Amino acid sequence: MARAGSALWLLRHELRLVLFHLLGMRKEAATTGIGKKTVAVWLILGALMHGFAYMVLANARMAAGPPPYALLQTVSVLMIGVFTMMMSSGLNASVTALFERGDLDLLLSSPIPSRSVFSVRLAAIAAGSAALYLFFLAPFAHAGIVLGQLRWLGLYPAIVGLTLVSSSASMLLTLGLVRSLGVRRTRVTAQVLGALSGAALFLLAQASNSPFGPALRGIVGRLATLSGSGAAQDAGSLAWLPARAALGEPLPALLLLAAGAAVFVLTVRLAHGFFVRSVQQAAGAVRVARAPAAGMRFRFGRGLARTVMVKEWRLIWRDPQLIAQVGLQLLYLLPLLAPLLFGRTVSLPAVAAALVFLCGSLSASLGWIVIAAEDAPDLLRAAPCSQGTIRRAKLAAVALPPLAVALLPLCWLALRQPAAACAMLLACALCAFHCALVVAWCSRPAARGDFKRRGKSNLTSTVFELLSCAGWAGMAFTLVLGVVDGWKPPVVVGSVMLVLLLIAFAATARFFRVKPA
Repeated sequence: MARAGSALWLLRHELRLVLFHLLGMRKEAATTGIGKKTVAVWLILGALMHGFAYMVLANARMAAGPPPYALLQTVSVLMIGVFTMMMSSGLNASVTALFERGDLDLLLSSPIPSRSVFSVRLAAIAAGSAALYLFFLAPFAHAGIVLGQLRWLGLYPAIVGLTLVSSSASMLLTLGLVRSLGVRRTRVTAQVLGALSGAALFLLAQASNSPFGPALRGIVGRLATLSGSGAAQDAGSLAWLPARAALGEPLPALLLLAAGAAVFVLTVRLAHGFFVRSVQQAAGAVRVARAPAAGMRFRFGRGLARTVMVKEWRLIWRDPQLIAQVGLQLLYLLPLLAPLLFGRTVSLPAVAAALVFLCGSLSASLGWIVIAAEDAPDLLRAAPCSQGTIRRAKLAAVALPPLAVALLPLCWLALRQPAAACAMLLACALCAFHCALVVAWCSRPAARGDFKRRGKSNLTSTVFELLSCAGWAGMAFTLVLGVVDGWKPPVVVGSVMLVLLLIAFAATARFFRVKPA
């Protein structure tokens, strides 16, 4: 047991919170312990990961000696992807540590030195990131021990070194944003950057389908020529350091660990003072609404439905952080719709399925905000108004924004293929309304601050949302395929089966609906 008030004592508490966050458990579980079901689920996942790693390495049959160049390239791409995802999670964790935990004022007013508080908080961010990626990659090291491929033990120092560098860089970037943009803008900007870095791999993978594909392929070709069999590879360039460390070479592994530790120590020494000032700014950042220039004006001419819809949209518009979290889903539309907008040959049924799925996902997110995270549900139920009208207005407020987003590319498509555009629009509308209904039936009351954790809090609603989105995406695929290529018997049979499945999904979701208290 560490001495109360020491850095080790505080680190033990932070690591326990990180553990329960990774397990997807609630804060109250930190005092009652980990449930047996949760432990069983993670043990089963770990066993499956070890079995998968064993099969991959057993079939690879790699020889001893220096790693071949193809393996070095593959592991380098893997390390770049891991580092990108680490930066994404590190930025989100840094924002949480600074603004959302709400315990730093108490810690900084305690006798614990501020440098210890900062170092422990940064170490907890690094530990959480390392634990997540080691869970998926360490099975390859363990399978390598069984198969005699000890080189894969280098995954441990490689992941730890990359985690220390990414966590320190994420915290420095967050603190730099606080200094240049202020507290309120930093919360939104850091989360946007985190989501962009997380989606960067997907966007780059799909970039070859865009009009910039030939230029990007030319750049990749030049880089491959430079790193092929030239001096960079033969001289052991630093560009290959993470891959060589992951493949078990002792010197690169030690260098990567030393670099990570040095960056961590320098970050603690140089940034802990500004960390304290940033916490003080966050505590004093209270947003005060400005009074209208012409004074208060009251308009009572709107109907009930329109008033409810405008109220919901206005509340979302006043929360830029929430807009950033929801609107980042639209990033995935760019690589899907760019070939269509630039006149390249694409598969319209596949584009329709992707567009409908994203519309449903956006509708489910907005539905959780509008319906589950309602700030005054008791006030609405007690109002002398028709509850049916209020529910229908909320559903319209949820379903209309995704349709407005989908109309932008569909209007362009309607000029060329109006029948396919109408089929897509119909599928988007039905999917958005269906997902809004699922959220209305299965969601539980929650706070808007829990938006990022909504998938863990209600598994039933999440499952039905995904099933509905996938079902309507398949329905859009068959509809557009029938319009473009003709209604052949397989297409008709598939459409009928999908309709029956969607009806079954809706009936089951309504059966499991949460009745209001």
